[in-house]
Amino acid sequence: MANREQIERCAGLLSSRSTDDEKLAGLLLMPRVVDAKDRESLEYIFDSMDTKFIERLMRTGIKQIETQNNTEAAAATELPMLDIALSVINVFSSHSTIATKPKMQDRIPTLFKVATLVEQPDALAEAMQILCRLLATDTAVQTVLEKPDTLLRIVDSARSQVEPLETTRFLDMALNRCSCYIHENGSDSSCVKGWAELLASTANAFASSVGMLKFELIPVLANALEPIDRADMDVVGIADASKDIASSIGSSCIWVLRQKSETTQYADQALVLYSHLVRLWPEHVFSGNRAVTASQSQNSQQNKDSELILRLACIEAQAAIDAMMICPPDSGVVDAENSAEAARLARGWKLPFCAEIIAGWLEWIASWLDEQPESADIDEGAIYGIMSEIHKAAQVAVGFLVDWKDRGYSEQEIIDASPGLVVSTVHMLGQWLATDPKLHQTALPVLA
Repeated sequence: MANREQIERCAGLLSSRSTDDEKLAGLLLMPRVVDAKDRESLEYIFDSMDTKFIERLMRTGIKQIETQNNTEAAAATELPMLDIALSVINVFSSHSTIATKPKMQDRIPTLFKVATLVEQPDALAEAMQILCRLLATDTAVQTVLEKPDTLLRIVDSARSQVEPLETTRFLDMALNRCSCYIHENGSDSSCVKGWAELLASTANAFASSVGMLKFELIPVLANALEPIDRADMDVVGIADASKDIASSIGSSCIWVLRQKSETTQYADQALVLYSHLVRLWPEHVFSGNRAVTASQSQNSQQNKDSELILRLACIEAQAAIDAMMICPPDSGVVDAENSAEAARLARGWKLPFCAEIIAGWLEWIASWLDEQPESADIDEGAIYGIMSEIHKAAQVAVGFLVDWKDRGYSEQEIIDASPGLVVSTVHMLGQWLATDPKLHQTALPVLA
């Protein structure tokens, strides 16, 4: 615990009654008299200090950056006032009780501006670390969603960076936090609209980028969509935005999947991202794949794209199941923590995402066909061609679940071992069985 007299002196120097020189002296004195882990003393100092002085230091640094005309000179320029401000805020933000205070939350817009302008690696990393800590609070996330321009600047800055890895990592965390907040507090339509604006901008960056940023944004978007469900999107005013988001992401995922060997490492991530689109907006994802009539021939490329994804999902689902079936565990007990069983299940990690795509299409096509008039010129051959591939994947999935049961495991043991894998597989089979009552006999071994 720091000496109380020294703490009082430091707090006095940082108060609004002090001169700027005294406040600067207080900032330099603080790390000498207070340990960074001493939350109580730091909170006392923070409550006493004039945080507008910190704001002015950051703005001075921003102005200094903006006056630099030469990029190399800007990167080499020292920014002592900004460095001091960031260092002090970083210490305060490490304690959640301080991070949630209004005086700290009010610094968020300026911190975002610093993160988009500063080129010094240490200062950039420190600014983003502070923002990560602040965005761990719901108050900060709500502020960002109500005024998304702050985070939109990060998206724009990523487009202009040669190596945007640090920025995309921050964007990954920030968008995921926003999505989690929407899922937990989705009743606020202004926040949902802010979220949609952020996603639309990121999706547009994904669609328009041609360098590494395109590939780095795949997991960013997947992590942003993962916490969201359809109910969260049931908000007036975002229908057009969701359609644009689905179109931008969907076409870019297909572009990635069509690339040759040098980008195949990103194909799995693109398939995962596409499965989230199907889960949230199947009506937009499959809108071009309406089992085309002759009058819809102009959508042939869209149909080919959708068919590519569906056939790929079927093939990857079968491959995932085959990978799990090759090495069944020796133990007679299903245990997700058992190393052999965990390794076996890990080989099938793509199955839930492939099953989501297949189930989404089956549900959508059934609904769409019900809406068509009897006179509609439906290309039944296209539908049956896709259904043939789905039939193969479904039969393999039935065999997988039957094999699990045949080894003496109860239904609950199977579900507990990998709930996501089992539930998604059963969901796919449920949609498949609903397409034709004659198929029910095929699934009887699962129910036996």
